[in-house]
Amino acid sequence: MFKIQKAIKWIKSDFGFLVIVFILVISLFLIFSPKISSELFAFKRQAILNDFLSNTKSSGKIDPQKYWEFREFYSPGSFIFSRTGLPENKISYLDKKLDFAYNKKAIDDYFLYFSTPGLSSLDMLTKKTGLNLLIDSNKVSANQIIFKNENSIIYKKDKQDLVIIFLLSNSEMQKANGFFDYKDKDKTITQGENWFNMTIVKTNN
Repeated sequence: MFKIQKAIKWIKSDFGFLVIVFILVISLFLIFSPKISSELFAFKRQAILNDFLSNTKSSGKIDPQKYWEFREFYSPGSFIFSRTGLPENKISYLDKKLDFAYNKKAIDDYFLYFSTPGLSSLDMLTKKTGLNLLIDSNKVSANQIIFKNENSIIYKKDKQDLVIIFLLSNSEMQKANGFFDYKDKDKTITQGENWFNMTIVKTNN
């Protein structure tokens, strides 16, 4: 009883009150900050993934901004961007992880690489306007497919890996990708080019 009274007295003190407020603020920050909470809590990552998939299914398409937010918050990391092409080792590394053939001759530029323990992706530029000109989606069995339309496919690669592949127009790319200066110095690089992306997601990390 004496210990309880002592604890209550401490809490009521100015110092005790400040300590409790500090702990609450830090706790709330960790819970509600998307990047930090997804790193700490597996359920938060799952919620971010579920929200992206739900939005994609309900809208019938991959929203470029929603995808960008998902990639950044699901497994926070850093981007490697190059206007003149990524190092071959970055490209081959993700190619091996994805293990999905695509038309490399149609790729004009590998410009963005992102890799963390939970997610890896390649962003590319291509003049092709149809996803069927870049990949053969028929190689994916129907029971693996989570979502599919004419320019995108999301499927379960195995028990722990999810693959996202899409081709979006130049105007759609501009809504999310701010790495390029589309109207000035990067106009010659991006004009007439579409956004091809391949992403692999670890769903149990």
